[in-house]
Amino acid sequence: MSEPNENCTHDCSTCSANCSSRENAITKDDLAEGCRVGKVIGVISGKGGVGKSTVTAQLACALAAAGKRCAVLDADMTGPSIPKMFGITKRALVSGSLLQPSVTAAGIQIMSLNLLLDSPSDPVVWRGPVIAGAVRQF
Repeated sequence: MSEPNENCTHDCSTCSANCSSRENAITKDDLAEGCRVGKVIGVISGKGGVGKSTVTAQLACALAAAGKRCAVLDADMTGPSIPKMFGITKRALVSGSLLQPSVTAAGIQIMSLNLLLDSPSDPVVWRGPVIAGAVRQF
């Protein structure tokens, strides 16, 4: 792969270049029919307890207040907290082969592993490829 050119906007959906910005990118072909993803904002850190979930929840609320459609994918498989922060206790729905996210009062869509479990406090002992597969499906 080549390096992005000087005019790169990092919006790969309108670009035909095969540059390093595309590495591991999810394409439209990876999405289920009827699904759409516009922008993705990642809030990450290798250390726990630094406020990733708080920043994510506040950012989602700010976007929703600004009239933007947004969703939160809680990819913390061992300690998902986003549903609790939004007061979501109802399980996510399955419609055919698609998962339907839970929706907050502000219209923010939420998907988290604990929304699929019989009990949200059940431990999850998944590792590596299984976690990556679950996040990709979410």
